[in-house]
Order: sequence, then structure tokens, then C-alpha cells
Amino acid sequence: MTPEEYHLIKECIGIQSRPYYYFKDKYALDLANILLDRYQEVRIGDLKKSRFAFLLQKPPIKELVSSTGRNTISKTDLHSMTTLEGIGFFYSISEWGKYVAHRNNSYYQTSRPGINVVLRLNFDLKHNRMYNSLIKPDKTSHPFAFTGHPVSVKREYTMCWARLDVSLDTGEVLVEEIQNDWLRKVQRLLRRLEKLEKQNKDLSRFGILKNTTLDNFRAYYWELLKPYYKLWDEAMLNLVLTFAKEELGISQIFYHTFESGKYLKGYEPDWLPPRSIYTRLPKKFGFTETDNAPVFIQKEKYLRKKLRKKTLNWFSFTI
Repeated sequence: MTPEEYHLIKECIGIQSRPYYYFKDKYALDLANILLDRYQEVRIGDLKKSRFAFLLQKPPIKELVSSTGRNTISKTDLHSMTTLEGIGFFYSISEWGKYVAHRNNSYYQTSRPGINVVLRLNFDLKHNRMYNSLIKPDKTSHPFAFTGHPVSVKREYTMCWARLDVSLDTGEVLVEEIQNDWLRKVQRLLRRLEKLEKQNKDLSRFGILKNTTLDNFRAYYWELLKPYYKLWDEAMLNLVLTFAKEELGISQIFYHTFESGKYLKGYEPDWLPPRSIYTRLPKKFGFTETDNAPVFIQKEKYLRKKLRKKTLNWFSFTI
């Protein structure tokens, strides 16, 4: 997208942080809510025959069906489930990339020349208090946040983010990337430190232990952070759908397959993303695979030759 499109979105939405409440499998309720935007109620028998039959296996929907005892689901039923205990995240937007007409820069890993909207899912206040207490980061240094990525560390800590290419002209959103550094870095570093500890190695050279102890680091991971690993990816994609529908007013969502992302974004061989983020996650939400690229991708002169050379598939979802 062009800088002008991004600035229009920023002016309409603002960059201030907004609350976002989520619990494990909440996306099932939100997807059911999308279906109920089209119909007053949904028969469970019809749902079983649809591509959204998987929703009936998710704990919040199973609990809802069991509690009502009816063969239909309504919006009123869904509202009764919003009291389930969850996490009070925050989200904010920023930008990523550089716009140069008819030329792409593989450093930014965008599919077409231009910039992306970054949708940042930031940790909740409980996490931030415990993190500051246990890890004691320097004011200018946070061990799990790589500021070369589109994260926030000044007023909030970014757990994960999604990069979105948005076309206001065609009414489409393409999920370029969903990524998480913080959780991955914590897990990798803790495993490394514990391995070296067993070997009686000197750990003082590790910056993470400058202001804290290995026991505090363990407590941070096991007592606080562990539940976030189970829901970060689904919470992020669910936020993408909510943001597209409620903030952008866009109903057509595309998501890269592993092959289309690898081909168009210019990944280096050693920096390929986890395949599951581009296979398992969109399928989990009921995205369908198609060989029709987003219209705004097809219109991009820079990409027409590349698109003719290779048949690509994409994931698609209509809200």
C-alpha cells in the first residue's frame, strides 16, 4: 500500500493503544458471531454439514451447545459466553516498509512495492508488571525485543504482530506475516542457559543475568509466560479478522500460503518462517485455498511477470 493509504488509516483509527480481550479458543465464538451476522440463528445440524463444522469441537462452543440444550445457536447465546476468564491484551498499529514505485526491497519482505500496516498485539498489564519485577530490564534495553522489527517497547511490550497489505481500492487485506519474537527468544535463551548450567559453565557473560537471576528467569517463563504460548497465534489472527471487519470495514481477507510468501517476499533460505504459520493456522480458522490472487496483487505491474511464471495458491476468507 502507499504511504497515503496508511496515513489515511492512521488518521481514521489513530495509533493509540486499544484493549483486546482474549481467551483460548475465543476465535470459535467470534467466527460463530460472523456467521450469525448473516443469519438470525444457525442450526447445529446445518453447521455440522458446513466447512465450519470444526467449531462444534471447540470447548466454548461445546459448552454453549450443552448449556442451551437447543438445536440452534443465536447471538444472545454467544453473548452469554463473554464472561469466560481471559487476558486483557492491548493492540496498536504502526507501519513497516518503504514505498518505491515499481521496485521492491526484499529486506522488508513485502509482496509488492509499498508499506504494510503493522497490527501489534501487546502484552497485558499483569505481564508487564511481573516482567519488570522479575527480569528488571534497563530502560533502553529489553532482552526479548528486537527493535529492528515493528515492535513497541517504550510504553508497551509487543508479544507478536501481523503485517497487513491493505487495499482500500479493492477492499482486500493480505496477511503478509504473523510473527512472534518475544516468546521464541525467551524459550530459546532459557534452554541454552539451563544447558550451560548443567555443564557448570560461567553464565555471567549473558546480559539477561545482569539485573536478574536464573531462578527469576525460570519463574518468569514457567509461572507467568507459559499460558501465552498456547494462544498467541490464534489471538493474533483473530485480531486481524476483527480489525479488518470493525476498523477497516473490509470483508475479504487473504493469507499467504508458505509457497506464495516464499516466492513473492524474497526470503533468504536461512530466514524462512515456520511452515505451520502458513498452513495450520489459516486452516484452523476455516480459510479456504484458492489459486486466485488478491485483485490488488494481480493489478501490480511489478508482479505481473512473476505471477505468470509460477502458479501460486492463497488462503481466502470472507467475513
